Amino acid sequence: MLSVAIFGGNKVDGSRIDPGERVVALALFGGIDLDFVSAPPPPLTEVMVVAVFGGATLKVRPEQDVKMSGFSLFGGRSVEPRKQPPSAASAVPASLSDDDDTSELPLDVTAYAIFGGVSVKREDELEDDNA
Repeated sequence: MLSVAIFGGNKVDGSRIDPGERVVALALFGGIDLDFVSAPPPPLTEVMVVAVFGGATLKVRPEQDVKMSGFSLFGGRSVEPRKQPPSAASAVPASLSDDDDTSELPLDVTAYAIFGGVSVKREDELEDDNA
């Protein structure tokens, strides 16, 4: 999936993304809001974001493991820390949990921020309903 925001804004609802689909987002003097809280399993595993004089926010589930790479030039990149510790199931050795398909792969975010910003926020699906 490709999302481009030039002098404007886009909001992408993760529930409309196909499982395993790669997401590429470009914010050029604009903003992009990528909401992966309700993305269907298996979860996304790869996202590339380019923010040039713009910004992008990625919303993920509180327990989602996120690995960010890329660079910032007069901009910033951030990943909000987990709100809860990893589950006890993740402490099981991989050799014992190979039969378990419920374990999630980490979300690999490649972010390039040039005079812009990319941030990863953690949010529960129910937070919007309780507000």
